[in-house]
Amino acid sequence: MLGGVGGAVWTSRQPRIYSATATLEYEPNPPRPLGRGVEDVADPFGNFWASREFFDTQNRVIASRNVLDRVVQQLALHQDAGFHGHTGEAAENFEGSSIESTAALLASRLAVEPVPSTRLVNVVVKDGDPERAASIANAIAAAYIEKTLEDRMRSTVTALEWLDGQLTALRSDLEASENALYEFKREHDVLSLSLEENQNVIAHEILAFSEALTTARTRRIELAARAERLRRALSMDPLEAPLSGLTNVEAIAALRSALVAKLAERERLSVRYGDNHPDMVALNAEIRMQQEQLVREMRSVINGTEGEFEEARRVEGGLRAAVNEAHSDGLDLNLREIEYQRLNRERENKAEIYQLVLQRTTETDLTRMLQVTHAHVLDRALPPTAPISPVLMTNLGGGSAAGLVLGLAVIALLLRLDRRLKSVEDVEALGLKVVGILPRLPEMDLPELSSHHRPTSAAAECARTIRTNLTFMNAARPSRCFVITSASPREGKTTIACNIAIALAHSSKSVLLIDTDLRRPRAHKPFGIANKVGVTSVILGETTLAEAVAHTEVDGLHLLPSGPVPPNPSELLHTPAFQALRDAAMAAYEWVIFDSPPVGAVTDSAVIAPQVDGVMLVVRAQQTTRESVEAALRQMRAVDAVMIGCVVNDVDVNSRTYGYGYHQYYRSESYAYTADPADAAG
Repeated sequence: MLGGVGGAVWTSRQPRIYSATATLEYEPNPPRPLGRGVEDVADPFGNFWASREFFDTQNRVIASRNVLDRVVQQLALHQDAGFHGHTGEAAENFEGSSIESTAALLASRLAVEPVPSTRLVNVVVKDGDPERAASIANAIAAAYIEKTLEDRMRSTVTALEWLDGQLTALRSDLEASENALYEFKREHDVLSLSLEENQNVIAHEILAFSEALTTARTRRIELAARAERLRRALSMDPLEAPLSGLTNVEAIAALRSALVAKLAERERLSVRYGDNHPDMVALNAEIRMQQEQLVREMRSVINGTEGEFEEARRVEGGLRAAVNEAHSDGLDLNLREIEYQRLNRERENKAEIYQLVLQRTTETDLTRMLQVTHAHVLDRALPPTAPISPVLMTNLGGGSAAGLVLGLAVIALLLRLDRRLKSVEDVEALGLKVVGILPRLPEMDLPELSSHHRPTSAAAECARTIRTNLTFMNAARPSRCFVITSASPREGKTTIACNIAIALAHSSKSVLLIDTDLRRPRAHKPFGIANKVGVTSVILGETTLAEAVAHTEVDGLHLLPSGPVPPNPSELLHTPAFQALRDAAMAAYEWVIFDSPPVGAVTDSAVIAPQVDGVMLVVRAQQTTRESVEAALRQMRAVDAVMIGCVVNDVDVNSRTYGYGYHQYYRSESYAYTADPADAAG
């Protein structure tokens, strides 16, 4: 209710805010007077239109500082006191603001809202003056379009300057390529015959020379064989040498026939005459002349054949040289062709690039004169007729909801700040085993003896439950000697210790309760026993354990008071005499319970804990904090103490925190307080 009232009051005091909207449309296909074949070098889009990134980019450009600075200067918003929220005397004293800060203020009042699934975008401006809101929205749309035109023009001019520079360089390169190709043609006489025709001529020459070389090589081989045969014939007897292959066989044959006749004649005359006879001498002379003439004739034939062989060899060598030269000319022509193709290719490539740049330069020069952009204003902003803020009903509902949320938040904060342990579940969440609980006891003189004086009460039943759990937690080796302590003072550890001891004694066990709170002893008070002799007396050797132990009104339960308060309690608990006291107590009694001071106050419990079977921690519901229990556990772990478990004291069983089961169990007739009518009300 208060939140709603506050929302109404707040609404009445808020200034009226108006919203004006101008709508822009992005045009992916703007008019192209030069046709679609002419591409705009300043076109930043192309296929980029298919991406949402373009729209997001343009939306951010609309709200950019560049555009807003233009609007601030055009409308002089930096000198407009009303735009800055000043009225009355403050408006009269307004001296203006910087363009940058005014643009930042305008940005806070501007919203660029794309229309889903369209190419439309809304430019929304909020202001206290409806006319000014519409004027600013229209100015932002106009400034954005103006910026896109300037960017396009700037990009086009920059591109044109670059293209002009490239065109000049390409023109020089093209002229150099053409001159190099001309010089190559002139140097190698490429104009008389084409390279292909020159290649055909050289190919024919190589073929003709190769055929002639084959013929010459064949003739040389034949002449070499003939000369070799004639040389062999010359080395033989002229009359026996073969005549095949000789060119003048008739003449040589005639000489050989004449020589044979002369030899026959000499053979005939040698019978009649002797060797010295004039006719024989003359005949021998004629025979020698004929033999010499035959050899000369055969030698002339050999010389002629050798001459022909030499001529054939020289012809073959000349033809081979001609073939090699033709091959060399062919290779040179191939190299010239490669160089020619390279120069011609460079000229064609540079000519093509030059033509492309020339065409692009012409197109860019034409597009520079166009005033086309990719966005236009679809709807101009109109002055709004009604404010959009504040909205009374919305603020009333918001105030009510805020009040409710605030109240719940305060409650949650208080619950979170409350670090007290309230239930058994809270204790178990700390990793402690809950051995049992002791319910909240009614007002009585001796709560420590509640289990004895009211055996049918809920407190007595809870004590018996703890006794059962202690007995069966480790049936093979139960913790018969343990210390009971708490994390902080006034958590009911003495009450718990007395009630557990009474429950154990009721089961026909011999139990010794030892008060080791040597600073503020109080275990003797409920039993009405004097504290003149006790633990300190036994440790100091002034008396024995049997002499110091006092009988109580509970059968089977004995008490060893603390005795006179010493100046050094912790030191006494470290002594061998205390260990001897512990051993004697365990030998004489079935159960030994040490009532020890709080862990968080003094170190006495930490001294006793390692010397006994275990430690039982007492937690008082709605009082003990998580931090104190965690600190006590850390201290027990530091001395390697065995944690038996935990007893939750002062539990309100009627509270819903403990559930329906607890309430029904402890409110039943079996465990109702019957000793005192006042107990039933508790």
